[in-house]
Amino acid sequence: MLTGQSHSSDSAEHVASQTALPRAERVGPTILAIDTASTSMSTAVLINGEVKGELYEDMDRGQAEHLMSFIAQSLEAAGIGIDEVDGIAVTVGPGAFTGMRIGLSTARALGLARKIPVAGVSSLEAVAYGVSERDQQGRNILVALDSKRSEVFAQAFDARKKPLSTAECVPPRQALMMAPPGDTLLAGDAKPRLLTAAAHAPDAFYDCSAPGLPRAGNVARIAAERWESGENLPPVPMYLRAPDARRIEDQGPQKKK
Repeated sequence: MLTGQSHSSDSAEHVASQTALPRAERVGPTILAIDTASTSMSTAVLINGEVKGELYEDMDRGQAEHLMSFIAQSLEAAGIGIDEVDGIAVTVGPGAFTGMRIGLSTARALGLARKIPVAGVSSLEAVAYGVSERDQQGRNILVALDSKRSEVFAQAFDARKKPLSTAECVPPRQALMMAPPGDTLLAGDAKPRLLTAAAHAPDAFYDCSAPGLPRAGNVARIAAERWESGENLPPVPMYLRAPDARRIEDQGPQKKK
């Protein structure tokens, strides 16, 4: 049994196979999206610009064991087989090292087996993309994700959700400086730390209701928008800091006892 909280964006999509358009009539790429780059797991399928079979579950452990089952469920809910997928979108981080590797290795293996492209999408951008227009109201967005250390993974986006800064691993107060002057929405699972740091900030920072971690449906939408232009990221990990575990030879000379 899976742990955590599981959600399906369309529990009735098992009937989609009866209503799905023939492949020749579909508009835009059909994309399988995967996110395992944090403490959750999410999969979804994008057909004709519409997200089908999106699954999300908070999951600290067990992503490798359950990912293929999630993929199968999303495809079944969308009413298609893996042979009907035009490409795969996967989050490349920043995030948990193990989670990133699980999602990327699975996406690349499926892409190689099917001989279809694999597109990378930033986890920070996927969270920004999930901010609703009702929340945003033309304001900039600052996304912060938990790095499991004193720093946060952060990046600023403008009112059109285009990057205003590069992604960095910085302390919360320094992350606030990434946002331009003016009203800014804070998003991401490290948002509480930014809100605390912003208590005495001169600019106005606001909370929002966007999910704190990426959703595969947004990952698919981002990849689809850039599919023809080829502007998606390569499917390689976005490392913003060194891993906690290092090889012995990387740790320098060992002290003699």
